[in-house]
Amino acid sequence: MLSMLEVKELQYFVICADVRSFSKAARVLYTTQPNVSKVIKSLESKLGFPVFRRENRGITLTHKGRRAYEYAVKILEQEKHLAEIYQLDDREEVNMSSNPSSWIAETFTSFYQQFGKKQVRYQLIEANLNHILERVSSGEDDIGFIFFMESQREHLDYKLQRAQLEFHELKKSEAVLYYGQNPAPEKGTDIKEYMADKRLVQAYEDEFALNHYWEMVKGQEEDLFSDKIGVITNSDYVMNMLLKNTNLCNVSSNHLEKRSMFQGSILYHGEKCVSFGYVKRSGEDIVPLAQEFLSYMEKRLNLP
Repeated sequence: MLSMLEVKELQYFVICADVRSFSKAARVLYTTQPNVSKVIKSLESKLGFPVFRRENRGITLTHKGRRAYEYAVKILEQEKHLAEIYQLDDREEVNMSSNPSSWIAETFTSFYQQFGKKQVRYQLIEANLNHILERVSSGEDDIGFIFFMESQREHLDYKLQRAQLEFHELKKSEAVLYYGQNPAPEKGTDIKEYMADKRLVQAYEDEFALNHYWEMVKGQEEDLFSDKIGVITNSDYVMNMLLKNTNLCNVSSNHLEKRSMFQGSILYHGEKCVSFGYVKRSGEDIVPLAQEFLSYMEKRLNLP
């Protein structure tokens, strides 16, 4: 019975259920109401039960119709994924993700200019740390690049274990408060005093966000930076534009390779408390295409 169902019938069914009207569904589908009714009747005939109650004010799902709707939505979602796979060409692909980072963007651009292959489709997605773990764990990405505070390591290890992932550190760096277009603080100025009338632009807001620096590193109950956030963005470009053109500040890791384009103060007496590295699935080798980019990155970081 189910093998006789058509994707078109499921599409009509889901849209009718969503808008609760055959006439509204017809407008959404760019067809006529009689045609919609005909398709739904065909679906009900194949299923062997009515999926809608016809009422004066429109239509509502029957008890079995509600269950059928849940399955229909899932089937259409899977059909969409299959269609996307079908539309892909025969090129190889490598899927990677990273926390927003100008340095990673620069490194990938340089890598692609020198070693990019026409027969390969490259994907590099910016995401927060939790999303990166999800993407790599599910197989959506081959490798993920992350930054986190060393004081968060135990919490990260717990998440890695649950997701069957492993972290490999590439470099440690300092946490830095970038001033944006504000004047640099005078020597000896307390950071808390300096930040009294200032706001931050930060990438994301989760338990791994570097704006929680003060709370994590200094061990104080008061979090100096979290209530100062004026803008949250997942775009490193937007962040750089705001730092270049506004008085917003930012707490990030120090540049991994060279001096940053923005002025800033290294926090917590210069201790290298930010770890940078990559996550991969436990027990699996990194796919060769991702390894090529990783090796290039390691070379730029002067790693053996």
